[in-house]
Amino acid sequence: MADFFNEDGCMRIGELSTRTGVSVRSLRYYEQQLLVEPQRTSAGHRIYSFEDEHLVLQIQDLFEAGFCSSVIRTLLPALLNPERNREMILAAVTAARARLESEKETVEAELRQLKRLGDRYGLAPDTHVTLQDDGHEPSTAAQTVAFDHRNRRLR
Repeated sequence: MADFFNEDGCMRIGELSTRTGVSVRSLRYYEQQLLVEPQRTSAGHRIYSFEDEHLVLQIQDLFEAGFCSSVIRTLLPALLNPERNREMILAAVTAARARLESEKETVEAELRQLKRLGDRYGLAPDTHVTLQDDGHEPSTAAQTVAFDHRNRRLR
């Protein structure tokens, strides 16, 4: 990988995006949510350090684990010294796990209800309804609509 740091040990937002795999848009969002605070050049361009790169990777890990930005903002200082802040981190992880388990139960209940509806209306799992002829036709692949599960979470 190319060396993105200039002589001052800094890089611009596009370079940080390339190094971390986090989009420029997400990096701007992280700044908006006060998760990262890049320095600015005299022209107003964002510049990031090696520490910011590490921080962005931590933030990405936390988002992937299901934490929202406000919880991440409170966790980041604790992660600087995880041994000292073990109880706080444990509490956050435990709360997140409980929330996800509850959400999982809700999704499983909805799936059971969909099966009951399918059974009631005689819909086999490998067919789908078409509006053109009011019939069923076999599906060659699972046809799903992309759904961002984070929209249904209460944060």
